[in-house]
Amino acid sequence: MHRRGFLAAGLATVLAGPRALAQMKMDDRSNMDSMPGMDMGDHSGHDMGAMGQGPVSLPEGQPLRELPLLANEAGRPGLFRARLTAAPATARFTADQDTPILAYNGTSPGPLIEAYEGDRVEITFFNRIEGEPSTIHWHGMPVPADQDGNPMDPVAAGADRVYAFDLPEGSAGTYWYHPHPHGRTAEQVYRGLAGAFVIKAKTDPVPAAYGDTALMFTDLRLAADGSMPDNTMIDMMNGRVGDHVLVNGQKNPKLAVAVGAKRRLRLYNATNARFLRLAFANASMTVIGSDGGLLEAPVAADEILLSPAERVELVVAFDRPGSATLTTLPYDRGWMGPGRPTDAGLTLLTVGVSETPAEAMPPLPERLRPIAPLGTPGVSRRLVLTEAMTMNAASMGMDFLINGKTFDMGRVDIIARAGDTELWEIVNQADMDHPFHIHGTQFQVVERERDGKVAKPPYLAWKDTVNVARGETVRLLTRQERPGARMYHCHILEHEQLGMMGIVDVQA
Repeated sequence: MHRRGFLAAGLATVLAGPRALAQMKMDDRSNMDSMPGMDMGDHSGHDMGAMGQGPVSLPEGQPLRELPLLANEAGRPGLFRARLTAAPATARFTADQDTPILAYNGTSPGPLIEAYEGDRVEITFFNRIEGEPSTIHWHGMPVPADQDGNPMDPVAAGADRVYAFDLPEGSAGTYWYHPHPHGRTAEQVYRGLAGAFVIKAKTDPVPAAYGDTALMFTDLRLAADGSMPDNTMIDMMNGRVGDHVLVNGQKNPKLAVAVGAKRRLRLYNATNARFLRLAFANASMTVIGSDGGLLEAPVAADEILLSPAERVELVVAFDRPGSATLTTLPYDRGWMGPGRPTDAGLTLLTVGVSETPAEAMPPLPERLRPIAPLGTPGVSRRLVLTEAMTMNAASMGMDFLINGKTFDMGRVDIIARAGDTELWEIVNQADMDHPFHIHGTQFQVVERERDGKVAKPPYLAWKDTVNVARGETVRLLTRQERPGARMYHCHILEHEQLGMMGIVDVQA
């Protein structure tokens, strides 16, 4: 039977049978029946976990709050020293209910970390999540392998550790941090553990008059009692998609600007699995940066697709008075089973543009920085992404595979040499898109192929996450500079947990 037909038949069998049969295997090969709430969920709409109710409504239109800054305790230039604690907390998303969450230093999203190229960073992490290991993964950042917060280096519940690394010259960019413990990453992230990390350039070509605002997108699902429901089996197959997209923890907040203003915005997709195809109504967007920092030159854009974990830097010009809205456009990334979410027509941010003219804004430079192509690869690799469903009389299992294998923490999948440029061909033969992430480095996408048509990227950029659409092959050049074990995986976090992850051992 064709894979798509087999998956559909399997889902039909499960949905028609008792919920006790709807058990899925986690990456440790244990069944999900040990996890409370692991059922198919409510299929009457895209809200699959709110105890059979429709989505809980959230207040909208509050002033946009900036992410709180993590305080630097060092007291001297060139050193950033701070503390981050992951612990249970509560948040009030609705007017009259507290929601238990996980938070960094009591806030979700966590505090914004700002440091400069050339700085030494020393952050003490306190894991106060009862009964669960955690880590901090510095997503996209050029840190040593033993400081990367990978699953092989957990911080036990109640334990502490210091993450210490240097930020090299040329590393300025829009990064983020989140947990990466084996088998618990998805839940810890959707319950609130994610934060923005901005490495500032010593000399920034973007005019300071534009400001610098981080917009972190997360999504939220609430039950009728204000709690966050556990993942359903549909969540595990497709990745968890909430009922509300939040910006800095708020639903559709408001921002006020003067007509003629330009704003520098850093957009983060910190959701587990939601794809965000974005457009700005009544304002014009210019892309100035991607995951790993500035582009060579600004690029005008009418819309942007951010898959989970991707970031983009924009300059948005508000040249017409009135309301300018950041909204979502439709995007079909593939879906298995019921409960397909409605992603189009969501208003994420409303900007009120007054008729009072802004002060004269300096122009955006025509050149931002040089980006050197990685050059001719000495090694080529092919990674094929697939999924598989297994069923018997008592259970159903789902695996997400790379080259036919699920993740094994004791297995090295690729051996690479530090400093070597490699060509990686990522082939998506699965039935949905997969955002592909490599730890420890930034790569360059060189071409995409789909239905026999090859396309070059519109511009050269440094990336650490790239969406690979179903039926598509993405070719990228990558080079690891530091030895040690690194992860590569799908950044739909539930897919990572169900096996779509591997280890590359970088040798000196």
